Amino acid sequence: MSLDKYKNMSDQEFKQLSNEEFQDYIKLKREDFPRHYRKINEITVGVVLKPDEAIAIAKQYHKKNNLDGVVNEDIHQLFFDEAYTFKIDKENRDNNDVRPAWRVLVDLPENPFLMEDYTLIVSDKDKKVMGMLDPNGHPVFKGNEFTDEDIEYIMNNEDSED
Repeated sequence: MSLDKYKNMSDQEFKQLSNEEFQDYIKLKREDFPRHYRKINEITVGVVLKPDEAIAIAKQYHKKNNLDGVVNEDIHQLFFDEAYTFKIDKENRDNNDVRPAWRVLVDLPENPFLMEDYTLIVSDKDKKVMGMLDPNGHPVFKGNEFTDEDIEYIMNNEDSED
């Protein structure tokens, strides 16, 4: 069973789920979440980059672009996302650009004017930094700025009602 059966369900249909069906939905959601933010020892798909290679790519990008902070080289702080959404296609969800990526943290020095740490997204397939996430997890890179609606669309994994 997959979450697909719940994707096209209207709000009214969703509210009419039995307690057992709702518990199944919750279980499927919990099983789906670990595809994102996996620790290195939890990765279940083949990867192109080794963890230290992903960190080296992030460091090179960080230095080249003269970014604030220091790339965190602790492999235990490195996360892998089996299904990171690089671009979305609102017209056809099947055309979304979703592929594996490494999440490399950048630590910022304590400063009352700077926010928390941010994350560099290293595409496993492309072997390069494809973007950044702000401290709230929102994409912040050139050429693919997401709106609040886009972020909600990605996070909810549901088709928009537009």
